[in-house]
Amino acid sequence: MAIHIGKRIKEELYKQGISVSTFAKKINRSRNVVYDIFERESIDTALLNKIGLILRLDFFSIYSEQKEYKKEGIYPAYLKDEKSPYNSVSDQLKEIEKKLELLQNENTYLKKIVGLLEEKNKASTTKKK
Repeated sequence: MAIHIGKRIKEELYKQGISVSTFAKKINRSRNVVYDIFERESIDTALLNKIGLILRLDFFSIYSEQKEYKKEGIYPAYLKDEKSPYNSVSDQLKEIEKKLELLQNENTYLKKIVGLLEEKNKASTTKKK
């Protein structure tokens, strides 16, 4: 099934409750151009990137997640990584966010341990005097 990127953009715009006028200003285009974008099956990557940043959505992942793209023979061999647990950029981002949270928790615990060790060190230094 082919992706109609204009429809996807339109759906996301309305889903987020952003008016066409506001959106047009943000992408430096006229309202008529925005309505034209809604009708497009394909779009310039620079514009799609700008739209994605404004709507906070990775439209490129829509293409990489489509079935036809992942079929054997279509997905380039040099990009295949049988060991990779990631299927898309959004999966990678989720994994990175999980790792970040774990590291932040670990950092908090280490700070507590350092604080306790410093207190213990001060207490033993005070006893020696």
